[in-house]
Amino acid sequence: MMGCVLHPPFDPATIQTNSKLALALAPSLAVFPCDDTKQPIHGTPWKSARPGQTDRVQRWWAAHPDAMPGIHLGAVGLIVMDADGAEGIAAFERIAEQHGGVPECPMVDTPSGGRHYYFRQRSGEALGNSRGSLPPKSECPIDVRGDGGYVIAPDATRDDGVYLFPDGDPLDILHAPELPDWLHAILTGKHEEITPEPLPQKAEPAPKPSKEITPGAVRTLDMGHPRLRAWVESAFDAEIRALVQCGQGGRNNQLNTSAFAVFQLVAAGWIAADVAHGALVQAAEACGLVKDDGRRSVLRTISSARKGGMAQPRQVPEEFQRDEEIAAAAVELNRELAVSADGTIHDAATGEVIEPEGIAATWEVPDLSLLREGRRTPPTFHPEWLGPHVARWAEAQARATCAPIDYVSVSLLALVGGLLGNRRRPFAGTEWTEPPALFAALVGDPSSGKSPASSAVMSLVNAEEASLDADYRQRLREYEEEKLAADAIMAAHKSAAREALRANPELATAIPVALPEGFREPVKPFLKRIVVRDSTVERLATLSAENPAGLILHRDELAGLFASFGRYSGGGGSDRQFFLEANGGRNFTVDRVKSGDPIRVPHLSIGIIGALQPDKAAELLKGADDGFVARFLWSWPDPVAGFRIARETFDRGPAERVVSRCCRLHMQSNPPPMPDSPVMLPLEEPALAVLERFAQAIKVRESKASPLMKSALGKARGHALRLSCVLTHLWWGADPQAPWEEPANIGEAAVVTACEMLQTYFLPMAERVFGDASIPVAETHAAILARHIREKRLSTFNASKARYTVGAPLRESSAMDAACAELVEAGILQPILAPKKRGRPSKDFFVNPAIFAQPANG
Repeated sequence: MMGCVLHPPFDPATIQTNSKLALALAPSLAVFPCDDTKQPIHGTPWKSARPGQTDRVQRWWAAHPDAMPGIHLGAVGLIVMDADGAEGIAAFERIAEQHGGVPECPMVDTPSGGRHYYFRQRSGEALGNSRGSLPPKSECPIDVRGDGGYVIAPDATRDDGVYLFPDGDPLDILHAPELPDWLHAILTGKHEEITPEPLPQKAEPAPKPSKEITPGAVRTLDMGHPRLRAWVESAFDAEIRALVQCGQGGRNNQLNTSAFAVFQLVAAGWIAADVAHGALVQAAEACGLVKDDGRRSVLRTISSARKGGMAQPRQVPEEFQRDEEIAAAAVELNRELAVSADGTIHDAATGEVIEPEGIAATWEVPDLSLLREGRRTPPTFHPEWLGPHVARWAEAQARATCAPIDYVSVSLLALVGGLLGNRRRPFAGTEWTEPPALFAALVGDPSSGKSPASSAVMSLVNAEEASLDADYRQRLREYEEEKLAADAIMAAHKSAAREALRANPELATAIPVALPEGFREPVKPFLKRIVVRDSTVERLATLSAENPAGLILHRDELAGLFASFGRYSGGGGSDRQFFLEANGGRNFTVDRVKSGDPIRVPHLSIGIIGALQPDKAAELLKGADDGFVARFLWSWPDPVAGFRIARETFDRGPAERVVSRCCRLHMQSNPPPMPDSPVMLPLEEPALAVLERFAQAIKVRESKASPLMKSALGKARGHALRLSCVLTHLWWGADPQAPWEEPANIGEAAVVTACEMLQTYFLPMAERVFGDASIPVAETHAAILARHIREKRLSTFNASKARYTVGAPLRESSAMDAACAELVEAGILQPILAPKKRGRPSKDFFVNPAIFAQPANG
């Protein structure tokens, strides 16, 4: 329950832009910038938004002036019922009627025709998010936005309308009533589920082809007959022209009239909604209405008129309804196409010649899910998690390597964790400690940027390793000089001893042969290491003993490492156990194969950074779960579109500074024979409370998770502790103004960010990898082919020739044939039936134009 809070007066008349709205709301609400898709702007840590962060809001909107303000509901104790469209509103009202009607509460109408109902959370019980909770989504499209969720703020504007709040004061949402008992009971499952009565069945409308045509600019939806199309275009143009030519005094009224009529055409399925909206805004600008009344006022009028127009679809004039030719053209075609020797396209059954522009009408709605290979949408990595200095470097480094920023950022986190290794160790409470070393796996198809990104990050240690190499060579020269002197002393001593024994043989039994006082055999130095790339377990154990601060194993392809465990052949063994222990930083002993002399490592700490292709990830996920997979932090973003060679230089200083400072941290020295040990960093009390709440929430999720995901959730609290230590040193090391005095503890901000990274990125990414790594090969190949077709914008293509342009893994004819079969089944391809000729079939295909309307990221 929110306490009594004084809020500054809010004057809606002064709010003309999203940036002004955000600044007006910032003192009282936790706001952050969102794009037109309602997603937080890339790189915005929205869950850390709190009321009163005016400076932060100013910086955000200075960079993104058109962004819509989102409200972090958990930070202000609000919960919102999000009714999707008219059906959602009607369903909520029907449910509420059974409990006395819709409660008095702030209601905001969304541009898409839905509505937000605002309530206050109950004291001491913050309900979270859920989809379709009133009741299941398939029956009633109502979502719940609560703790951990957000909504777009009242009065925010976007290109297709305004989040209308009729009362005029968005801050009224802070005075929303408490969640009513009946609604609370439904949300918590303590109420018998109420299934709303089904909506009245509407008469089935005449089939409407969904394909757009292009008279000039793509404008109207295809009605199938030129006379009908011309009538629609004329009606549309008349409304837009009337608004453009309208003089002062009646422009807003004309905007309302024209928008209502235009959206009647949209409701009938003849005009694309985004085209209609854009034309109305441009017309309002042309007549001066936007300049005089403001864009916000224009969008409000369009939004209001849109609702009325969409509720009353425009009817076809009577003379057209009697036109049998148009009625026949409105029926969607379903014909098999053929092509003659001269290239003419015709109906294979009737012989009717079909013009190329008419081909689109023969397509059914395609299944475009193949373009994503069935994968879950990858979560977004927010570079602001890395701190402002490193975030700028990470973005520039990702551009330079033409790779997703995920690969750069996750590699850096694992690098810093490996450098901290045994130098530092976070501990929570009195007993719980974790080494900061991380296992990071970068998943992606070939040429997705994994190796360039991770190699660029690993190059940050080159200067440090060069320094270690120079030091080694100096120590080696000193050793060789000492060894020559020692050998000379030993030779002289042996000669003197032999002479003495010859003179008096009884000395051999009476007096032991003693070395000269102060003599010691010099010990040959070894090259200190930071990064290793390919070693056996025995060699890694030796290197770990020689480098007690810890090591980082960097593998360009992790499949080879996993294969050495016997995973692919169904085995296991000591190698796998070695790496399980390496992740835990505990005492470990390896027995030598040849000499039998064991290698003892007091604190075995090895971080892993490597790349993995999806098919190899699928192999790794097979078999029994021993927790090894769950120890990895996974990153599988969508690849960057296109390719660009870097031409700009950028400042590597922040990242290099982090590496330098971490490498200069020392372990805690202990008196012999005790080995050196990690310096412990305690969590501050507020940080402990955050970590405890996170662990409790994860525990609840564990009970409902699948086996692999349950293991990942079980490791999540440990990963949060590790990441908090990594982030603490990352922020300290990158800041040029930070004192050289190292961090002495781990604060709340680092733990909050670590938990947010896990909740919103690493755990969803694990779900993506665990759920989607085993996609059938044919579907994977079909997705590669579909993306190639879309990238080249091919209207037709020949499968035999495409084998050589697409390349591996579709070079084989059988793989290409299987991929084409998948795309034909999905309605993306259609065979071109050429006249029978001698020889092999041509393997020519038409391409469904709908594939080009599909966004590149799925």
